Amino acid sequence: MIRPRATTLALGAAAAFTINLAQATSDYRIVEVYNSSNFFQEFDFFDQPDPTNGFVEYVNATTANVEGLAGFTEGGVYLGVDYTSQTTTGRKSTRVSSKKAFTGGLFIADIAHMPAGGSRNTDSCGIWPAYWMFGPNWPLGGEIDILEGVNTQESNSITLHTGEGCSMSNKGSLGSTKLVQPDCQGNIGCAQETASTENYGAGFNRQGGGVYALEWTDSAISAWFFPRNSSLTAQLTASGSSSGRSTSHGLSAPDTSTFGQPLATFVGGSNCSLSKHFEDHNIVFDTTFCGDWAGKIWSNDSTCSALAAKCEDYVGANPEKFSDAYWLVKEIRIYQKQDGSNASRRRAVGFSA
Repeated sequence: MIRPRATTLALGAAAAFTINLAQATSDYRIVEVYNSSNFFQEFDFFDQPDPTNGFVEYVNATTANVEGLAGFTEGGVYLGVDYTSQTTTGRKSTRVSSKKAFTGGLFIADIAHMPAGGSRNTDSCGIWPAYWMFGPNWPLGGEIDILEGVNTQESNSITLHTGEGCSMSNKGSLGSTKLVQPDCQGNIGCAQETASTENYGAGFNRQGGGVYALEWTDSAISAWFFPRNSSLTAQLTASGSSSGRSTSHGLSAPDTSTFGQPLATFVGGSNCSLSKHFEDHNIVFDTTFCGDWAGKIWSNDSTCSALAAKCEDYVGANPEKFSDAYWLVKEIRIYQKQDGSNASRRRAVGFSA
C-alpha cells in the first residue's frame, strides 16, 4: 500500500526538468540536474546484501514503488524505510546510486529532510543514514562521505576513504571542526567531526534541512552546509527553467569564493595526490541499520544500549520508531570546470544518453 506521504515513482517516465540558476558566475558550468522530474530515471536501486553488514534489506525499484518506500512528496524525492513491520532478518530500506560517475566538480544538494528518529536525536538509535560518493575498486577509487552519522549523533561526520598512502590535513576547515585522524586508508578513513547541531539529524530536520555543497578539485575536497534560512541557500536554490538535458545550456554557476570558510576541507598535498586516489564517483543515498558502525558502537551509547541488548533486537521489534527515517531530496546539481578539467565520465553499464 502506498504511504500517504509519497506518490508512486512513475518508473520509466521521462520529462523536461527545471534547472536552478545561481546568481554568481564562476569557472564552472552545469552538467547535470537531478530532481523529481528525472531522479528515478537517473539513479539505480541497489538490492544486494549491505556491504557494511547492516540489519537491512535493500529493495529493488518495483518493491520500493509498490510498498511506498520511494516516490514523490512535497516537491521532492522521498527515499524511506519500512516502519510498519517487525522483522528478524533486516528492515526494508532504500539505497540508490547515480547512473553517471563523476571525477571532480561542484555538487550542490538541496535536502529538506534526512533520516532521523523524530524530534530528538536520542530517538535515532540504530539508524545509519548517508549521502556519499564512491569510486571503482573500493577503496582504491576513493569514497567521500558528505552527510553521515549513527545512533544519537548530533552533528555531521564528513569522512574520506582511500587506498594505502593517503594522509590529509584539515587546513582551512572551520575552527570548530576536528580532524579525528589524518590517515584515510580503508574502513576507518579520515573523519572530520563537526560541531553544529543544525547540520545533522533532528536539528537538520527542524529547520527544513538546507544545502550541502561539495567542491572536489585536484588540490582539495571541501564541504559547506547552508541551513534553510541562509541567504546562500536562497541563492543556491533560486530557480530558472529550461528544457532538454542540462549539459547543453552552459548556465551560470555558483562561485565558491563567496561561500565562506568550509565546514570541512581535506588537503592532501605531498601526502596524498587526490587525482590518484579519487575518480569516477557515483552519488549514493542510503539508510541502513546497525552494522559495522551503528551496531558496533551500540553498547558504548548509554541511551541506545538501555533500549535493548543488541541493535538488531531494537530495530527489528520497533518499526514505529522509524517513520521519520527518510530522505527528502529537493534537487542535486553538478557543475564541472569549463576548461574540461575534472570532467564527468560516463560508465558503460547502466547509462543511456
